[in-house]
Amino acid sequence: MQYKNDGFYSSMDLDDDGRLKNVLWADARSRAAYEYFGDVVTFDTTYLTNRYGMPFAPFVGVNHHGQSILLGASLISSENTETFVWLFDTWLKCMDGRAPKAIITDQDRAMKNAIVIVFPNTRDRYCLWHIMRKLQEKLGSYAEFKSGLKSGLQRCVYDSQTSEEFETSWEVFTDTYNLKENAWLQSLYNERMYWVPVYLKNTFWAEMSTTQRSESMNAFFDGYVHSGTTLKEFVDQFDNALRKKVENEMAANFHSFNATVPCISHLPLEKKFQAVYTNSKFKEV
Repeated sequence: MQYKNDGFYSSMDLDDDGRLKNVLWADARSRAAYEYFGDVVTFDTTYLTNRYGMPFAPFVGVNHHGQSILLGASLISSENTETFVWLFDTWLKCMDGRAPKAIITDQDRAMKNAIVIVFPNTRDRYCLWHIMRKLQEKLGSYAEFKSGLKSGLQRCVYDSQTSEEFETSWEVFTDTYNLKENAWLQSLYNERMYWVPVYLKNTFWAEMSTTQRSESMNAFFDGYVHSGTTLKEFVDQFDNALRKKVENEMAANFHSFNATVPCISHLPLEKKFQAVYTNSKFKEV
């Protein structure tokens, strides 16, 4: 690939016997996209483990059309701090030493440690969806779960406008349902800076609060790769999937340059947005 593609970057991490442990790669397009869209990155290893037991771990961002874009990809052999340090460090080299301003991960302890080591100035956020999805499993056994407990916790998390408001409503919530001793909730409270929206609102997140970007990228690879895919097939199919992704982006670019979404008001401000935004972003506005 390096021979065919000038800006292609790859790095392999071998064990003492010369066997492949971890590999990271990014093509010229991903590296160029990072220049523009590298502020916020999501990183997730939960999608696919191939027949060698190596999780696929993509770095994913979002472009000016709101589409998920690939900013690097890796296959890793274990999910410990040492592996993530190697991976983040290598990815940083690939991106000319420019760390993302913010990163969204899935609450993995080893990942968190590695971020502190390699990206000390990057704001780390846990995927909110992963946390809220565990409510049933962790608190479902309480009698009041469906009659107020679940909605009380959701209100506390989503509706608090200031950190003081969150602290107060958390206090009231844990008192009301006698949850002061619940170890899971206690650990979440201790790490509230990493996942409660009110503590994260001063950072730019490109409209992402979850690793769903990684998941939508994962869904994109469905049909191309699966758990029985060999490494050789993986690389070929990965390439095919990426080509399709590029076509989608080019189609959106073409549409933005050649079609105009009409304004719905006579405000000069709206006209300004119409001129500077892509069609998909203008529709949102």
